[in-house]
Amino acid sequence: MSNLLLATFLIVLVASFIFAGQMQNALAKQDTDSGKRVRVISDSEDKISAAKSQGCEIVREAKKLKALLCSEEVAASLGLQEDIKLFKDSTVANSQIGANLVQSSGNTGQGRKIVVLDTGYNYNHPDLASSYLGGKDFVNNDNDPIDDNGHGTLVAGLITADGIRWAAKGAAPDAGIVAGKVLDSAGSGFFSDVVAAIYWAVDGPDGIAGNSDDFRADAINLSMGTAAPYLYKGYCNTQMPDIRDAIKYAFDRGTVVVVAAGNHGSAGVSIPGCISYSLTVGAVNANDVVASFSGRGTAVDVSAPGVNLLSTYQSSYATASGTSLATPIVSATVALMKHESPWLSAIRVQNILFDTALDLGKVGDDYAYGYGRIVASEAVG
Repeated sequence: MSNLLLATFLIVLVASFIFAGQMQNALAKQDTDSGKRVRVISDSEDKISAAKSQGCEIVREAKKLKALLCSEEVAASLGLQEDIKLFKDSTVANSQIGANLVQSSGNTGQGRKIVVLDTGYNYNHPDLASSYLGGKDFVNNDNDPIDDNGHGTLVAGLITADGIRWAAKGAAPDAGIVAGKVLDSAGSGFFSDVVAAIYWAVDGPDGIAGNSDDFRADAINLSMGTAAPYLYKGYCNTQMPDIRDAIKYAFDRGTVVVVAAGNHGSAGVSIPGCISYSLTVGAVNANDVVASFSGRGTAVDVSAPGVNLLSTYQSSYATASGTSLATPIVSATVALMKHESPWLSAIRVQNILFDTALDLGKVGDDYAYGYGRIVASEAVG
């Protein structure tokens, strides 16, 4: 990932619903009055200073990481890595994982928080309005993360839809959602915005961990991943160190980062699901058979329902499939667990999910199912 060409790959959201045809490489270029400029990243103070002296403009900051707009010539001469272009990824599940049993006991995730980083959140949807806890738009640089695409609303509904339409009720309907919009109306965005949003999800608006404005979320939901050839049968911790460090930063501070395994089947698991600090989720159907599209590899930790799921979408509802839909079901289960046992650390949450999963496929941890399909009623109990 050290040169400009190798670093130019896209991240795609991994539901199979509105996303076919998006999985292609794209350069992160923007038009300016002076011609084509490329959006690049660096965490080297010397390179950043040199870039600024040659007319580059900083457009995003995430700890030491800076994203800049530079001419192609300056970017190439300084060896700057191009910022990754992202694209949008794309209930019966409640009964399948036993979330309905948890809800019937009075645990609906009340008082818990999940940060959803996606295309935004439709806080005007009647099934979602009660759960909105604010957010930020990293695309338009404001504090209104309204969803102008629909995918983020689809993902959020699987966590927290109230159940006005009963079949679309979320697994943790009283959990709150903090929304980070990192993808635009076409479903595209930048790697550096996702890294910045992860730190924001942990540190809060002031960017400092441990202050009163911290969200103290139980999980960060990332329903996104890379396309071929950036798919891995093993772990990929060395491929994108900035997002690895951001995920580890969240995990070390008690927030589980729940990530989709991707929709590339036996070709492997995508970034950031292949990072070892992620809680990586594959998809199964209603019969607990791994979906043909579900990414396979060492990094798969658990599985969840992800085929033909009904959820909120735009101002209505839609049915979709993909590991990006299995992912929020796991995030919701984390909220249920933390409602029951708020003292649980991130590593303890993960280990309980592994220990209580319904073992499927080969005995123990395997490439397709991970430790198995989650069982919310067992994990909470």
